[in-house]
Amino acid sequence: MKFKYFAIIGTVAALAACDNNADMAASLRGNNYMANTDGVNIALAFDPDNNTVHGQVVNLYNGPYVIDGNKIKFGNLATTMMMGPMPAMNVEQAFLQFMNTADTYEIQDSKLIIRNSDGQEIVFDQVDVIPEPVNE
Repeated sequence: MKFKYFAIIGTVAALAACDNNADMAASLRGNNYMANTDGVNIALAFDPDNNTVHGQVVNLYNGPYVIDGNKIKFGNLATTMMMGPMPAMNVEQAFLQFMNTADTYEIQDSKLIIRNSDGQEIVFDQVDVIPEPVNE
């Protein structure tokens, strides 16, 4: 009897973990975020229908992401190839490199915090609509 009890508890815990992953992924889908680094806006939008992101620093970018609990991994992000002011281009390159190393995320008070394994983080504010870039 005890074995059946533990089996039922284990099954319920496993299902709850699956639901938690779905809830975590659902908490990002359809949401838009903005960060500002050195006066340069970074837009990040999560597609409402699938696990893809898109946004803009200087160039437009898009690509896939995968969530497992509080872990997040971004796939190869495709970008356009426009030139912009050097400070904005430097922020963009640092951002894209950071996204390749992203490891965990959390949502606190309408803020999305993405961290990599080196402890670096970018804090995004949730916004209704991503504004036009003002990177000069």
